[in-house]
Amino acid sequence: MTGLHSALALTALLAPALAQNTPRTTVTLSVHLVMPCSGAATVKVKTARGTRCLDPKPFLTQQDVESAELQKNSKGNPIIFVTFHNDAAMRELQITRKNIGNPVAIVLNGRVVSAPVVAAASRFLYLAADFKPDQAATLAAALNRQARAR
Repeated sequence: MTGLHSALALTALLAPALAQNTPRTTVTLSVHLVMPCSGAATVKVKTARGTRCLDPKPFLTQQDVESAELQKNSKGNPIIFVTFHNDAAMRELQITRKNIGNPVAIVLNGRVVSAPVVAAASRFLYLAADFKPDQAATLAAALNRQARAR
């Protein structure tokens, strides 16, 4: 890690049912701003502020992933620390800086898995869940495999 790493990252709480789907050969990941519903923004997501909609254009996708590392949180549960290519990391930093206090939606394999509120500007993403270590390892491996294939 470099000094540019932010200590605070977005957290995606993946449902156990989703974790069972991690052995896929490909993984889709996207991070969207959450906004009031409108003509363009129609995919609904529940947030702490009520039902809102996804910005149709994600600001991060699996194409932006440089690497994924399996780690453990303070309780010993598996988490995946996702690092983005520099241009995507800078994009995330700029967008999260402008959206502190607002929710973003994390979509994994076509499913909104979390809509955390941005607490601080960040260049990284943590995927945390109640999945088993082997399931988290499979997801991290798939993200890494896809990143190396680009």
